Amino acid sequence: MEDTVAREITTADIIKQYSKEELVDRAWLTNCYADSNIFRNSFCAIRDFTADFDLSLWYIAYGQTFGMKTDLGHQLMAELCTKSNKEIISFERDVPTECPYYESKEKVIEDLFDLNFNIPNKEIINEIYRSYTSEKFYHKDKWCNSNRITRCKYRNRCPMSKWIEIITRFNLRFKGGSRRFFYYDSLCLLNNHKFSNFNDLFSAVDKLTHDKTKKTIIMRSMLEQVRGIGSKTLLFLQLENQFNDRNLDDAELIFVDKRAVRVAKRMPFPFYENDLVDAIRKFSATHNLTVKQIDLALYQMGDVCSAQGCLNGKDGRKCIFYDVCLWSDKR
Repeated sequence: MEDTVAREITTADIIKQYSKEELVDRAWLTNCYADSNIFRNSFCAIRDFTADFDLSLWYIAYGQTFGMKTDLGHQLMAELCTKSNKEIISFERDVPTECPYYESKEKVIEDLFDLNFNIPNKEIINEIYRSYTSEKFYHKDKWCNSNRITRCKYRNRCPMSKWIEIITRFNLRFKGGSRRFFYYDSLCLLNNHKFSNFNDLFSAVDKLTHDKTKKTIIMRSMLEQVRGIGSKTLLFLQLENQFNDRNLDDAELIFVDKRAVRVAKRMPFPFYENDLVDAIRKFSATHNLTVKQIDLALYQMGDVCSAQGCLNGKDGRKCIFYDVCLWSDKR
C-alpha cells in the first residue's frame, strides 16, 4: 500500500510539472493581433466579423478538423468566415418554411428538450442520440442530403446550398459529400423556434438540470451529432467553459477526447476502478490539482514516449510512462 501511495504522489507531482504553463486566458485571447499567433488572430478575425464570441470559438474548433497543419487550418477558417456571407456564417438564415425538412428540423429540437433528464447519464446519451442523430450515420430520412438538395426547387433560397458553395470555394478538405451537411445539423441547434444562438442553447440546457455532469453530457452529446465538428467538441466546450463561465463539469469534458481516454486508461489510479471520471475527480481533490491540469498533462503525455525513447530527465521532468510506454515490452 505504501508503494501505491508513493506512486500516486509521484504521479501528481509529475502532472504539476507538466502543467506549469498557463492555459489560454481571456486577456490573452482577446489581445488581438499582438503577435503572429494564428490561433488567437484567427479567433479575433472571426469575432470581429461575426460580433459573436461563442460562434468564433465554435469555428476555431471546426477549423481543427481539416486534416492539415493546425495553423493552416485556423488561417483557412478565418479567411472562410470573413470572406463569406455573414448571414450564412452566423446561421442567421433559416431554411425556407416550404422545405420538406423544415418541420423535421423543428421537431428534432422539440423532442430533444422534451426528454427526461433525470434518468441515468448513459440513458441520457442514448436518448439524445436517438432523437438527434446525424444522417451521415443513420439514414432515417429526417435530414436533407447531397442528392436531394441538387434537385430541390427551393435550393436557391436555402442556406445549406450557400454553405456548399462556400465549402467548394474554399476547398475545405474532408468536407465533401454528407460532411457538408454540418451546416444543416448546426441549424437545428442554432436556428429554430426555441433559440437562435449558442447562448440560448446553453441557457436552455441550464433549465433542464442543476447537475453539472448532466449538463456537460447533454451539451457534449448534442454537439457530437453535428457533422464535421464532433471530434473537436472537447476544444469548443472547454473554451466555452473557460471564457464564458459555462457551468459544466471539467472532469466530464476530459473524456470527450479519445486520445486522453487512451492515455488515462494506462495511467494507474490505485484506489479507483471502472469510473475514470470519478477517478480523475478524486485524484485531483486528493492531490490539489485542477481537472484542467490533469487534462493538459494527459494530452501532453501522449507524446512523451516514443520508439526513440522517453524524455526522462529533460528539463528536470520525469516521464510518467517509464514503465508502461506504448512501445515498451512492459506495457
